[in-house]
Amino acid sequence: MLVYQLTDEERKELRRDMAESSAWARAELKRRREEKAKQSAEHGTNNGTTTEPSPKQP
Repeated sequence: MLVYQLTDEERKELRRDMAESSAWARAELKRRREEKAKQSAEHGTNNGTTTEPSPKQP
């Protein structure tokens, strides 16, 4: 197996790319959580429960 040692510039570029990818992933997860919360609020649900009080049972 041939092992290639990265140059300092290649390591910097790889770290920069990984940091950008990580930041994008965090932002995307945040956006999806917010979208899900917005949809839940619009439908009056939160984890399967309604925000309206249930009618009293006789």
